[in-house]
Amino acid sequence: MNEPPRVSEILRAHFLNLDGVTQNRLAEAMRVSRHSVNELMNDRRTITARMALRLAHVLGTDPEFWLNLQQTRDLFDERRALAGELDQLDILRAPVTEADIVRPFSERFGSAQTPR
Repeated sequence: MNEPPRVSEILRAHFLNLDGVTQNRLAEAMRVSRHSVNELMNDRRTITARMALRLAHVLGTDPEFWLNLQQTRDLFDERRALAGELDQLDILRAPVTEADIVRPFSERFGSAQTPR
């Protein structure tokens, strides 16, 4: 798996540098401390739901973008950290796909028709 970008890389490359937005201006717009933004930019703070909402609002994105970016990075970092240890864990169930878990609506509820 390719290494996913860090939140700071995306902020720097696609928002701050391109639009000339400074860390101070971003902090002011989000109504957070410059310290908070600086920690984001130096990978010492992760994106929370609250921060994702603030970033999305001031940068014209959606909060899911920021949360997904953070989650992808977190999983990558933890996979790397636990690489050998995961292989030692007992498997309790064969791998399943999303399709195995989520059944079609008609399978769950029959082919009931909506009343007219």
